[in-house]
Amino acid sequence: MEERGGSRSDAIREAIRRGAREELVRIALQRYQDSEVGMRGAAKIAGLSIGEMMRRANKRGVLLNYDETELESDVENLR
Repeated sequence: MEERGGSRSDAIREAIRRGAREELVRIALQRYQDSEVGMRGAAKIAGLSIGEMMRRANKRGVLLNYDETELESDVENLR
């Protein structure tokens, strides 16, 4: 069964990868909400950039606990 130029097994592998990524995002955001990690830590768990992690948090209605200390740290890291 060929769909969109790929095999059925390719489609299954891709679905598993997507599902695993979404599960990592879910776990990371839960740990963030529980104050176990900051946004940087959540992004690392999920394997995403901080910006992408923030977008996903926003999309899921997770309030950001981004404080002045994190902002200062991020600004310093950008230098």
